[in-house]
Amino acid sequence: MTDDHHELRRSLAEQAALRRVATLIAHGAARTDIIEALLTEVGRLIPVTDAALLRSPGEGTVTVIGRWNELTGHHHAELRLPSGSGALSRSIRETKRPIRINDDANASGPPADLVRGWGWGPSAGAPVIVGARVWGLVVVGTTGGATLPPDTEERLTAFTELLAGAIAHARSREEIDSIAAGLVAEQAALRQVAELVAHDAPPGDVLESVVTEAASLVGVAFTTLLRFDPDGATEVVAVHDPPAGVAVGMRAPATGDGSTQRVWRTGRPARTDQLNELSGAWGRLASSNGFLSSAAAPVVAEDRLWGTLVAAGRRTLPAQIEEKLARFAELAGTAIASSQARADAQALADEQSALLRVAEQVARGDASDAVFAAVAAEARQLLDGQPVTLVRYEEDESLIVVSRSGGPAPPGTRIPYEPGSLPDRVRRSAVAVRVDDYRTEPNAARAREYGLAAAVAAPIEVESRVWGTLTATSADGPVTRGTEERLQRFANLVATAVSNTTSRAQLIASRARVLSTADETRRRLQRDVHDGAQQRLVHTVITLKLARHSLAHGDLPTTSDHLEEALKHAHRATDELREIISGILPAALTRNGLRGGVESLLADQSLPVDAVVDVPRMAVEVETTAYFVIAEALTNVVKHARAGRVWVRAGLRADALRIEVGDDGVGGARAGAGSGLTGLFDRVEARGGQLRISSPPGNGTTIEATLPIGPTLHLQYSSGGGDEH
Repeated sequence: MTDDHHELRRSLAEQAALRRVATLIAHGAARTDIIEALLTEVGRLIPVTDAALLRSPGEGTVTVIGRWNELTGHHHAELRLPSGSGALSRSIRETKRPIRINDDANASGPPADLVRGWGWGPSAGAPVIVGARVWGLVVVGTTGGATLPPDTEERLTAFTELLAGAIAHARSREEIDSIAAGLVAEQAALRQVAELVAHDAPPGDVLESVVTEAASLVGVAFTTLLRFDPDGATEVVAVHDPPAGVAVGMRAPATGDGSTQRVWRTGRPARTDQLNELSGAWGRLASSNGFLSSAAAPVVAEDRLWGTLVAAGRRTLPAQIEEKLARFAELAGTAIASSQARADAQALADEQSALLRVAEQVARGDASDAVFAAVAAEARQLLDGQPVTLVRYEEDESLIVVSRSGGPAPPGTRIPYEPGSLPDRVRRSAVAVRVDDYRTEPNAARAREYGLAAAVAAPIEVESRVWGTLTATSADGPVTRGTEERLQRFANLVATAVSNTTSRAQLIASRARVLSTADETRRRLQRDVHDGAQQRLVHTVITLKLARHSLAHGDLPTTSDHLEEALKHAHRATDELREIISGILPAALTRNGLRGGVESLLADQSLPVDAVVDVPRMAVEVETTAYFVIAEALTNVVKHARAGRVWVRAGLRADALRIEVGDDGVGGARAGAGSGLTGLFDRVEARGGQLRISSPPGNGTTIEATLPIGPTLHLQYSSGGGDEH
């Protein structure tokens, strides 16, 4: 059985017990029978050891009129005692309110001695008020280390009100008939609400019944049920006979010191009898409508202060009206908790289904436009038709509408935004942001143009950058609380879709660049070989044929000249082929690793380079990638940097090769600007590494590369041109 149903059963049991006592009173039962029935019902309903009725007409004496004991049942024996200094009875007489005492060890006198003889530990009591005076009190206590339920005082109050009515019967039969009728009416009203809760009626019907029945019972027209925001602000969720300006959905800030804010601060019933002296929204409402007094009781749902039930009157409200409201508020809390649990379960199931449908589109790699449209449509459906718009940030402080479902601007619309506005705050903070009133926003005029009153926007983050937002808008008041979290889950799916699309585009572009580079490399090799070594070799062959012809005719001097020329062409062809091969993969790199390769690079540099390369032999793929990073970086320095100082650093750190090439030149280098750096990104990322370029204009350029290396080879560098060993 759920806690909600347990609470409902407990409430119904209490109402039945009160009804039995009220029936005795209404039928004119003897006072002793009423007292015995009341103490018996109290003792059985509230898990205590003892219940007693004390007569306390003044400071002088206390009379024990009756007692119920858990083990021995009811005892009726009046015992008159001097009052002494009992903290419980004295506090109740002074405050006229229910009191709880956890430790009465300092109390003295015959009543305190009597209670200690009963073995009581924690105790509680509620006054029996007759004619605005404390006639006596009903007290309960526990033994054996047991504790009292937290709502003991409120439950006692319900019985003391019945007893007060029975006592007043002796003064006026007509008065007791009226009280009994009121009690019966209260039980009927409470039963009406309880039956709605028990039959799982819609929450709106239950809350409407709460305010209607409470208004009828306490004798005031204006009764309302308010829900608290986390900051103590309130929202009207149900209202009976409201004055002008009050309607469901009305909000008020957490200001003033009325009964509502006292409930918010203390979590207990409260009242205010000078409403016209209060400040804030409710104070202005009271002044304009002539309300003088108000009372409020907390509505607790799932062990959390959910809201408050408030009654307001144009004259001072009756004493202890807070306790009557509390009983209706208790049923409201039970109804809210039960309906919220059902609503949460259904909402979660609907949301997961919607997220799953979008996630499947993302996983299939559907077109971005289709995913964006699905996100907006699914989010809008989950938000009960709230318009949803998906936008992308541009570099010029503007937005582009990408997709919408009911949103005010069509896709493709460019919307500039101001500093401090909703999109600006989302972009800077990377968290969901809420606007409950666009009239206070920097872009209030544009909001009026689109007919917007409020909005909630969730960021879409792609690669640690806010790419755009998913926004729910409203034309008639704040967006529902909790929208931020639901929007954010859809925004995360958009981020995944954008990231996937970007990755695919980058992969396609990278493959195209790799193919173009390979084609260009083949063409360059073909051109270099054709224009250089191949021509030399052709000349060598022709000259050798001429030498053979001269030799056949016995012309030795000419033969010698031809051989000399052929040898010269062969040497040049060999040198040019060596240069071409060196450009592909230098021999020094193959023989001596990265250090040797860098040394061969620096030998031909026109600028002085400060190089520190402290690495062992590594896998050939790592050494080759590192070599080309350094070679391309140095080539860019020579071509573009106009630098006076260049440095190269290479070393191992945390199982990775770290490379840095820097200069003090003009800076401003950018990948994709014809600098050859774009190919480096492709090469490094293909090896699972990362490349970073820092090149502020006028402050030089630094290229940093990190390459995972795996196990190093631990080979020795050769001292000359021999093999490794």
